[in-house]
Amino acid sequence: MRILSDRQLSLQPAASHPAGQVPQSRLVLNGNATPILVDGTILEAAFEWNDLYLLFTTDDTPMEEMLRITLLDENLHALDKAVIGSMYSTGSFSLLPSDERSLVRFRFMGNTDWSVEILQEPGFRLPFLGDPRAVTRPLGFSRRFVVRGHPEPESN
Repeated sequence: MRILSDRQLSLQPAASHPAGQVPQSRLVLNGNATPILVDGTILEAAFEWNDLYLLFTTDDTPMEEMLRITLLDENLHALDKAVIGSMYSTGSFSLLPSDERSLVRFRFMGNTDWSVEILQEPGFRLPFLGDPRAVTRPLGFSRRFVVRGHPEPESN
């Protein structure tokens, strides 16, 4: 997995978003703005794996930070999405070393190490089951990446 610089892939804020909706940004690839919008306003990290792009974005919302994970194909179409976070939770994204080719390790919230492993082929999943606490995904029966982590509850 190859990490991409902000010159290779970055975000450009989209027009203002209505209250209550997830902020979005335009994807900029190699300095060229694309028509593709992704959820989030801050690009925490971007990776290239084979012909796929793995993005980690946040919303820049203090006290309710959400980490949005998006896997895009070579045409920048979303293959899979997940969100780590919950209301009133805080998180700060930082990468951790990883020697595995299809795996990204990081810290975000819940006093735990997280990982995202990209699958070669779509894998079966049962909605609402199988993902760690604080991870949500769109409704569906397949996934292209696996999120792992054992977050601790946040203390008040």
